[in-house]
Amino acid sequence: MAGDDLFEVARIAPSGADSVYALVSMLHADVTPDGWAAFVREHSQDGAKPCGVFALRDGRGMPHGLFAFAVTQGIDSCATLEISELAMLRLPGTHLVDALLRFANRLAEELALPRIAISLERSAAWVQDHDALQRSGFEVDRVMVLRRARFDSAA
Repeated sequence: MAGDDLFEVARIAPSGADSVYALVSMLHADVTPDGWAAFVREHSQDGAKPCGVFALRDGRGMPHGLFAFAVTQGIDSCATLEISELAMLRLPGTHLVDALLRFANRLAEELALPRIAISLERSAAWVQDHDALQRSGFEVDRVMVLRRARFDSAA
């Protein structure tokens, strides 16, 4: 960590999935340790379209946020670094989101990707997260709506 960075980035390898499971289980009680380990395995690869899971940890090594990333190719043929929040403990201020944005910029530069898309869960801190994203040049681009599927039991 350097300067005013309060958080460091740690890539989560399949062998280390259990080191952040406590954070996963706090926010996703239905995810088992085996399910989490399988998710990390499936989302850990290098190559033409790298993907992975990373944590933002404080100086004591405690994870405050977990994210998945992947490289995608849009219909416009533009490659994009997509980052999705898996679990994040929100604190007052924007230090965690600021650390996420610094990492996203570094990774996009490393992978020579022209575009970054970040998906965050709504929370009580959404307003401060949104402000931090806007200050960094991000804007809301899409809206995702979710609902559980209902299956007709007669079918």
